[in-house]
Amino acid sequence: MEQDKSRLFIMNSNVEENKLITNLVDAFDQIAQANQDRLAYDEMGKSTTYGELKAAADSLAAWLDQQSLPDHSPILVFGDHQAEMLACFWAALKTGHAYIPVAADSALPRIQSILDTGKPSLVFAVDDFPGDQLTVSAPVVKRDTISQAIAAQEAFDDPDPVTGDELAYVLFTSGTTGSPKGVEVSHDNLVTFTNWMLSDEFNLPAHANYLGQPPYSFDLSNMFLYPALMSGSTIKALPHEVVENFGQLFTALPKLDLNVFVGTPSFADMLMLSPAFSEQQMPGITDFLFCGEELTVKTAQNLQKHFPHAHIFNTYGPTEATVAVSGIEITPEIAANNDRLPVGYAKPGVELSIWQGDQQVTTPGEQGEIIIAGDSVAHGYMNNPEKTAQAFFKLNGQPAYRTGDAGVLDADGLLHHKGRMDFQIKLHGYRIELDEVRASLEKSPYIKQAVALPKYNRDGKVTHLIAAVIPKKDFATEEPNQLTAKIRESLKELIMPYMMPTQFVYHESFPMSANGKIAVKQMIKEVNQ
Repeated sequence: MEQDKSRLFIMNSNVEENKLITNLVDAFDQIAQANQDRLAYDEMGKSTTYGELKAAADSLAAWLDQQSLPDHSPILVFGDHQAEMLACFWAALKTGHAYIPVAADSALPRIQSILDTGKPSLVFAVDDFPGDQLTVSAPVVKRDTISQAIAAQEAFDDPDPVTGDELAYVLFTSGTTGSPKGVEVSHDNLVTFTNWMLSDEFNLPAHANYLGQPPYSFDLSNMFLYPALMSGSTIKALPHEVVENFGQLFTALPKLDLNVFVGTPSFADMLMLSPAFSEQQMPGITDFLFCGEELTVKTAQNLQKHFPHAHIFNTYGPTEATVAVSGIEITPEIAANNDRLPVGYAKPGVELSIWQGDQQVTTPGEQGEIIIAGDSVAHGYMNNPEKTAQAFFKLNGQPAYRTGDAGVLDADGLLHHKGRMDFQIKLHGYRIELDEVRASLEKSPYIKQAVALPKYNRDGKVTHLIAAVIPKKDFATEEPNQLTAKIRESLKELIMPYMMPTQFVYHESFPMSANGKIAVKQMIKEVNQ
């Protein structure tokens, strides 16, 4: 019964006509004018009101408008979580330019690849830009110049903003294999996502405090950036150096007075190491919004213990489909009755289907590749027609994207994500999903977190599975062979024999990508070197 209620909560929502955003720049200006003294941004005590943010964006846009840049050329914005990053984003959008956010801690080869592919007409360097170590053809505008342009307080009364099908931003993928690809997201892609997030499907509180932790180079950041600013809310930003320092992070967190948590499940797992991350000490949190990686049953149930009255939303979507395209509230009943949590029902304007090769699967419950079609699908990969043609196509007249993700749609249209297609292996004739092995391993009472890693021989065939395990605290000091025996015994009835790893390796933590995800591909590479 509870699952049916959750389904209705997702499917029956509607946005009142007068609340629909049609143009982001116009909507931001109206909200900023109506909330001039309200706090828009707070980076560890460095606060910016809506009036100040609009004035900064306008003055910077006026400066930018005098630079005679090619129409609609992209602008690279380099930095961390400073308020100036937002001023640069809005200044770009106000003057008809897409922006390319790049994190300040990015590796030099990645920055060079983005410059070569994105061909920005200008670089806003909110942080120190390593231009002397790169080949840069565009002018680099340093922070002093940005600050001076903002301080000039120039009005910008005649904007020609990004609108309709024009590009709003270009996000470069993590690039774990080969060069990173620049995903071209349009203004209308972003509008349809933002309207969905602010609809009754999520029923997020108005004038809320949103956690702003994901870097702006990670599309999950748009799950807090636009819903917050389009609802007169406040972004409580956590810079990278604070997130990297557990002492600072755990001290700062309870002081943020958060209402809406946006992040990856891995980040939530890390925060739950602190006793401060609980309803008792952070009673303002009403909603958790997850995307970017799988939300496990274990993480959901732990969160429900820490925050028993909060709403937990599981969403799904690749960067190529504008942050997220499906969602569902994870109730205690759903968590208790599923080995792997569903990722929800399609947002309005999107059709999900399951394919095997070039043939659509019509039988509910049959597994294949998740295909996304509709108004969330991006234009393609910037200046990369070959990769674009491989992944993007037309389906029934709608733009569509081949996700490379395995999934199942049930008879009610509920999507179940089954991991990456490239994380499926064959071992001794069996098809095995690495995420399914991981989920099975985490059922052991001795395991806090696990990753399943295939070991390949010289011919590229999988010889066996390795379990990378973070034991629960009470068992972390046990002798490895004894702990392995206990884990095997605890899983005897919970995992098929052919899926049981033959080697267990114990870790204190797993390597993480810059986007806060477990670096699984890096771990696979390391065990096979």
